[in-house]
Amino acid sequence: MTTPNTMQAQSGLHTPKPLNQPFARVTLDSNGNGIASLGPQRVREHWQPTSASVSVATNTKEAQCSVYMGTVANSTTFLGQTATGSTGDTCGFNGQDIQTGMQIFAQWKGGDPGSVATVVVNGTYTIGAPS
Repeated sequence: MTTPNTMQAQSGLHTPKPLNQPFARVTLDSNGNGIASLGPQRVREHWQPTSASVSVATNTKEAQCSVYMGTVANSTTFLGQTATGSTGDTCGFNGQDIQTGMQIFAQWKGGDPGSVATVVVNGTYTIGAPS
């Protein structure tokens, strides 16, 4: 039997809450290339990302960065690219919802070898599909 308190607790699970700015890092290889990914990890977790910010710790060489969303990084999951992937830029998302098993990928090319590249995701999350 479902009580009003149980219904209220269950409905609160689907209310979007702010993501705590999850991030992923990668050390760029000898060619200045690297890929980092992150996404929902908990069962029934959904993210509603609004943007991904990318940067590299150094920018002697300015890396290009491509952002993807899905289960793999390829042409069908491509969202956008920036020519300022080292000094920093942001890729916006258009009302996407991703769930456990999906990832946001950031792929840098042509940056400073050995530098650390970072992607930070902004948005909200829910446990269960958002209401």
